[in-house]
Amino acid sequence: MRAHPNPTGFPPCDTPRMHMDDRFFEQAFRTVGDGLLRVVARANLHLKPETLTKSLKRRCLADLRQLSVILRRLIFLMALAIELAPARPRAAKPAARPDGVEDVTASFGPQTGLFGLAPRLSGPLPDCFRTCSGLRPGGPVAAAPLIARWIALHRVLQDPAAHARRLARTIRRWKARGETKPVVAPMAGRHRLHPELALIAGLLPGLLARALAGWYDTG
Repeated sequence: MRAHPNPTGFPPCDTPRMHMDDRFFEQAFRTVGDGLLRVVARANLHLKPETLTKSLKRRCLADLRQLSVILRRLIFLMALAIELAPARPRAAKPAARPDGVEDVTASFGPQTGLFGLAPRLSGPLPDCFRTCSGLRPGGPVAAAPLIARWIALHRVLQDPAAHARRLARTIRRWKARGETKPVVAPMAGRHRLHPELALIAGLLPGLLARALAGWYDTG
């Protein structure tokens, strides 16, 4: 990755209020990107397969979930280090597309996969109980949901600072409403991660606890 004078991409109006080495974020996001590439290569997702074996899809989904947790925590940590400018009324305008080099995901067209920065509320049937809802058909399974998850993570990694600024504004609203301080527990299954990913995953709970120390908490 080529060195950049401002790797986090923060504009002058949104400045870090605590010291956090930009090189940590640069290396951490690169490590998550390397993990994503390993998942893509394992399932040949760049070749747009229509189906995958159930065991391969299950393994890749497990890896993508772990990468998603690490990526969300990195963006949360980055967002907590941003001191936002005073809020101003926003005029409606179309979202600008970030400039970037050509990549293989551009040929996949619109994708339904999303990457939520905040925890998602459970529906009538939580994900942990979906395996109890009935027998699943045997044989190969569709690869499209896995491809959508990959592309969603890939797009976040292209500009994590923009997502951090958006989350920083959400955090400001949470604090204004008096929301309880988030608690970040150690990541489960860290022993199955690639060593560099495991190191980052192990550091994040402590770094986030320090960054959240100033959050008003009535508990």
